[in-house]
Amino acid sequence: MAEYQSQGPDVAFSPQAQSCSHDMQAIRRALITICAVSTTALALVWVIVSVARKPSVNQSSFAALITKTPLSGLLIANLSLVTAGTLATLIVMRSRQKADLNTPSPSGWLVAFSILPLSLMALVAAQKSSGRVTDLAPFSHTALSLASALTFVLAFIFLLLERSLATGRHSGILEAGGLAALLRAVIVSLALSGFLAGCGASDISLLTWPWLIPICLTLAAACETIIRVIVRLFSPPATVATTSACIGNILFDSPLALHPARVAMVMKTSFGIDFEQSWALSFVWRAMLPVTGAMILLAWTFSGVVKIDQNQRGIYERFGIPQAVLGPGLHIVLPRPFGYVRLTEFGTIRSTVITDHADAAKAAADVSGAEGEAPESANRLWEDSPEDASYLVARSADGRAGFEMLTVNLRILYRVRLSDQGAMDALYNVSSPDELLRSLARSDLVMFFASETLEGVMATRRDKVAEIISADLQASLDQRHSGIEVVAVLIDSIQPPAAAARSWRAVQAAEVRVQMSVAEERTRAAGTAALARRDAYTLQSSAQAQAETIRKAARADATRMTGDDRAWHESGQAFLLEYYLAALKTALNGAAITVVDSRIPRSVLDLRDMPFSLLPPADSAASK
Repeated sequence: MAEYQSQGPDVAFSPQAQSCSHDMQAIRRALITICAVSTTALALVWVIVSVARKPSVNQSSFAALITKTPLSGLLIANLSLVTAGTLATLIVMRSRQKADLNTPSPSGWLVAFSILPLSLMALVAAQKSSGRVTDLAPFSHTALSLASALTFVLAFIFLLLERSLATGRHSGILEAGGLAALLRAVIVSLALSGFLAGCGASDISLLTWPWLIPICLTLAAACETIIRVIVRLFSPPATVATTSACIGNILFDSPLALHPARVAMVMKTSFGIDFEQSWALSFVWRAMLPVTGAMILLAWTFSGVVKIDQNQRGIYERFGIPQAVLGPGLHIVLPRPFGYVRLTEFGTIRSTVITDHADAAKAAADVSGAEGEAPESANRLWEDSPEDASYLVARSADGRAGFEMLTVNLRILYRVRLSDQGAMDALYNVSSPDELLRSLARSDLVMFFASETLEGVMATRRDKVAEIISADLQASLDQRHSGIEVVAVLIDSIQPPAAAARSWRAVQAAEVRVQMSVAEERTRAAGTAALARRDAYTLQSSAQAQAETIRKAARADATRMTGDDRAWHESGQAFLLEYYLAALKTALNGAAITVVDSRIPRSVLDLRDMPFSLLPPADSAASK
């Protein structure tokens, strides 16, 4: 790199120095522009992802595409790498201009701590994006087109800077090659992401594994950058002239750098480690073949160790011949291909539905363990269900024989028999238990309904019908040595024919109404009887109370008369006078009494109630 120092105002710059200065200014402006673009785009993507992940926010189609696919992780990771690379290059270029070339570089730690956080963020984002690889079919074409255009625009902007660095005009910049290689990795990753998103927008069906290519490229670039920073931190201090920005990409710069000879030369020149004179490496080289053979033999031997889960059993085959049934746990058998263990179920209950639609039967089949949750088939509606099957049943109407159509919603719960022979039969004699069960169940149902009449079927309880069908189906399975055990036959509904459905429901409704009427009348009769018992008890109690009152009153009167008679005999006229005075006192107790005596003068008090004008004149002579 051409450097110059100002010696005074009278010293003129050479054309080469002026050209180098112009190139430095141009590359600095380009790096600042790219750093600003990548930082702005990184902040924008980060804001979109943060806002879209809030549960209270309604996600748009584009936001859902960014957050639920690897695009957000790839954009954040690649933009972080570009920001780290351009920022480190700018820091190193500025330190070279401001300091002496032979002095220790003061920007080593600054470059390391500016690259390491962004590289770690890129590594984490790329790693999380690998868990969001999904199909792009549910997303709209507009969102996919917008995402594809965004990634292609970013890739084109970075391509311009990469071409500017790769033209050779900036050969004096030590970081030009490493930054160009890093940009190539980012461009390829973004271009592949945009291509995959564009294929989704064009309705081109692709597999999901191609998304792993840009994810792996981004992970490799982030890991390499982190390794470069760590190696730089533990390397001897560098001068300003020899310091580097710790950026690059071996895959897109010099893939031969990982050759053992090249690695040995770098270790010898940089760290003084000579692999050619190392006895340890010579020992490793001599022992590599025996150790490798021993490891392969050990791995082949451990292929005879089999782990069987609690809900499984294993049938051990020695040289292709079944020998025994192994239970859950660890077992040691002959290694492959001499010994092989075929796994089968142990106690797992499966369900299949008997229907006229093959797609509905596949969707309705489920598996539920003893400790698991209820299957999805338990959450359904029984009316107008696609799981119904139709069957012909005999009917006699008006003395003529005929046929009617019945719809039955029937489900079969089954499992592999718990015996060893049942496990072998299920594994070797049956290739598809669901198809076998549906075929045999249809045949048994046809025979059952053909031998019954409509009235007999509708009058029979569903549990009785299920019991008959379960017994017939189990007999058919045992006859074929299928090793399958029918756990239960569930009949959710038996619908009558369409012509008789309304009448049949009317009969059922009439029966329900009759039962309701009987219950209401019984309730009313019980209420009436209770009221009658209450009234009878009330009347009886009142009569008894009244009779007792009369009896007590008569007894009291008799006692009183006896006492009066005895008192009259003993006291005579005195008792009669006393009795008279007591009666008079009782009678006069509440009466107003006025006493009139001629000896009381009128001037004292006149209590008569008459007007004053009617009173006679006072007798003045009398007072005298």
